[in-house]
Amino acid sequence: MAPPIQAGRGSAGSSSGDGNGDVALEVNPLEAQVMTSSAPHIHDAATVSDLTDWGDQPDAIEGRSRSSGRLLWKSEQVESGLWVCTPGSWRLSIPGDELCYFLSGRATYTEHNGETIDVGPQTVVHFPSGWTGRCDVHETMRNTYMLSVTPTTFDRGASPVMRDPLTAGPLVDWGPVPTMIEGQSMTSGKLLYKGPGGRSETGIWVCTPGFWNCHVTSDEYCHFIAGRCTYTHESGEVIEIRPDTVAFFPKDWKGTCRVHETVRKVYMIR
Repeated sequence: MAPPIQAGRGSAGSSSGDGNGDVALEVNPLEAQVMTSSAPHIHDAATVSDLTDWGDQPDAIEGRSRSSGRLLWKSEQVESGLWVCTPGSWRLSIPGDELCYFLSGRATYTEHNGETIDVGPQTVVHFPSGWTGRCDVHETMRNTYMLSVTPTTFDRGASPVMRDPLTAGPLVDWGPVPTMIEGQSMTSGKLLYKGPGGRSETGIWVCTPGFWNCHVTSDEYCHFIAGRCTYTHESGEVIEIRPDTVAFFPKDWKGTCRVHETVRKVYMIR
């Protein structure tokens, strides 16, 4: 089993915790309500203001960055949610693959090998497991994220970056949805990263209107950036998706999806 997610060690410093390397899952009542959903989700992720104070960012170099956010999901191996951080500089080491979709603010991530990544609004970055360096937050930044703890066992290379996922392309034809009930939904997308042995995959996914059975076979983070659809869990729970909805679908989620208007999302699966 992989080690537990460590507090404040995500690429964005996004993991909430006590700052001592131990997970401290403190969930406020609103988070608790969100997390009872079969697929925890947050609407209007770019502007939602009811956040939990996650304290000072550990390992400070300069200034005093303060973090806040909302959890969608947390386990020993996976964390997903929304994270906000004020200006400052700090060291970090990422214990697993992490996808970050930056919605606002500006920051610079500098790896120990000299690789520099400047992030701003509408930047998507996949930080491979083992990334170590520093983060300099220039303007308060906000992102949604998924962190999957997996030990590094290979030469991972540079961190893939995508700018403006709403218009990024060209897209590859990924064919029809195979479990149609009504209509014929067609899918396409663009990979940002795919780990060895299917360890994790990140990118953009697009789907045209239709109604189909849905079985999620791996934990999946989705930040929907265009279109509308309705997911209905086998329990009867209805989840309405609109632009700027971030959702986490746990492995083995079963139900249906009705796409009303072509949807586009940033995603990570593990």
